[in-house]
Amino acid sequence: MELNPHTADGEIHSPEQAYAEMEKARQKMAFYESQRAQLEEQRRELQINTEQKLLFTESLNEIGTKIHNAVRRFEAELESMDREQRDVEQACECLKKHLQILSALQPTNWSNEGLRERLKEALPRLEMAENDFHEIYIGGHKYHHTDIFMHKPGAEERQGLDWAAIKEQLLKGLAFHLPLFLLMLITWIIYLIATAP
Repeated sequence: MELNPHTADGEIHSPEQAYAEMEKARQKMAFYESQRAQLEEQRRELQINTEQKLLFTESLNEIGTKIHNAVRRFEAELESMDREQRDVEQACECLKKHLQILSALQPTNWSNEGLRERLKEALPRLEMAENDFHEIYIGGHKYHHTDIFMHKPGAEERQGLDWAAIKEQLLKGLAFHLPLFLLMLITWIIYLIATAP
């Protein structure tokens, strides 16, 4: 049987032409495979970049929210400190004015003549100074940034042993050690029972 070298379109292909066509086809396949590999690599890189971008965006949003909240807290704290500073300055100015007024009175220089009138004028000033002084120190518990109002002049702590503090520390120590002591006692009793003949 004779092989017909004619193709469907009537052309004749030699083996060299067939090999050349096969080589072209192989090169095209290699090119397409290379293109496919490049596209796959680009797809992987794009996916990695997208995941990294998403992770970066999440981290950015998280730290941004934390910083935003911190800034708001700092601003609120600064406003509170400014408010307290203004209050402390006003209290200081108030007490300075009272000090000037009381220092100017100088009752040791008063004579017996007109003493009643002088006392009548001076007593309200003294009462007003005393009332303002107590009012300033009574409201001191509301301040968070200073403890100046916690130590009222004239009410200094007594010297010597503070028996209330000692009693409190003893009770705290007892509350801590009593359960340990009971546990050791129970363990010792169980040991004695277990080792008894």
